[in-house]
Amino acid sequence: MKTNLLSILLFEQTNFMGSFFIVVLFILVLLTIAAIFYLYISSKTKERLALIEKGMDPNLARGDFLTQVSIISGGFAFGLIAGDKIPFGYGPLVGIILAAVGVVSYNIIKRKKMEKRSGKL
Repeated sequence: MKTNLLSILLFEQTNFMGSFFIVVLFILVLLTIAAIFYLYISSKTKERLALIEKGMDPNLARGDFLTQVSIISGGFAFGLIAGDKIPFGYGPLVGIILAAVGVVSYNIIKRKKMEKRSGKL
């Protein structure tokens, strides 16, 4: 009985090693997501505390992490949809390109707004 990774992930053949692999993979994905959120929250806390120690406004540490994550995921999803319409099957490549274009355009718009604000002061 020959097994491959695709048949394990699609639950075509159920055996002990296949189910064990899926459980371990699921646990690792959950631990990775939890670690990313922990690092994000702890770094934000340290950054705010450093700003308070220096006597600066702690609201300066407001980040746009979630905004960038939503732009990346939205651009990737739109790229997958648009790539599905292309007959050559370049869906993931189109998704990555559109996500990158979205993040770059967001940063350019953000930089221009910051320059306008600093010019008015």
